[in-house]
Amino acid sequence: MVAKIKKFSDSTLSVLNNGERRFYVYCLTDLKKDKILYIGKGCGNRIFEHEQAARSQDGDIDVPARKAIAKCKKLGRHIISYHLTEAEAQAAETALIHFVKSVVDKKFKKQSAGCGAGGISAEELAERFKFTPCPLDDLNPDGLVLAVKIQDALDLDTDEKTDYRFDNQDDTNLKSRTLGNWVIGKDAASKVKYVIGIHTGLQNAVISAYEVDGFETFEETKNGRKQTRYRFHTTSRSEEVLAKLGLQQKCLPELKFGSGGEKAYIRPKTETEQENIQTTPGPKITTENPKS
Repeated sequence: MVAKIKKFSDSTLSVLNNGERRFYVYCLTDLKKDKILYIGKGCGNRIFEHEQAARSQDGDIDVPARKAIAKCKKLGRHIISYHLTEAEAQAAETALIHFVKSVVDKKFKKQSAGCGAGGISAEELAERFKFTPCPLDDLNPDGLVLAVKIQDALDLDTDEKTDYRFDNQDDTNLKSRTLGNWVIGKDAASKVKYVIGIHTGLQNAVISAYEVDGFETFEETKNGRKQTRYRFHTTSRSEEVLAKLGLQQKCLPELKFGSGGEKAYIRPKTETEQENIQTTPGPKITTENPKS
């Protein structure tokens, strides 16, 4: 059972505070009575501040909702949707209110409420974004690891059923984005054993990992220069590879990407493995900037 929390951690807030898309819609429920008490919108720790204000008889909460929340002995706090603009949050809040009042047929203490099967508790959300720092010296992979930046990683679809290729790549899918397409050297590409996806906004949180079975290439010309893009293939599952590498819910704050770069390498420690993988002497981590 996930422990009850009083506020979000800094790492969770860094994910939620996504610029103008920092708003979320939340719901407060009575878990014992299975009753919806309140729906609202906000950002930051608003979901917790709302509860605290109700119990302290303070704030701008209407009286019926305040009394219901204050009396509730087992309050459920659910995030329905996040990464919304303020206008989107307002629209979602209003739609949920009308749905609950007209369809769910439960007494609602305010003109705003609604939970739903798609929601996630505040505690579960905090656990999802909880990543423990892992020193690079603690890692000793059995092959070359290619670490790649994945923008908006936590908003991507996590389905792994599809075998993605250049002709069916999906920029909304985490697996597809992790496996390529990447501009790297031919020698390095042939030696990559693992590809891991990094969310740089969470101290380089590792959010995906795959063991490489092979790759395909695509030749292109950019700014008058020819370059080769690589898309890696895999039959592995991310959770299994994360466990194998010891990177489940871990972040790598020491991992460095070059200026404007999107890739970094993590190499095995042993001298034998280094000789097999590196063609020139180098540190444990090297970076490669995308060619222009």
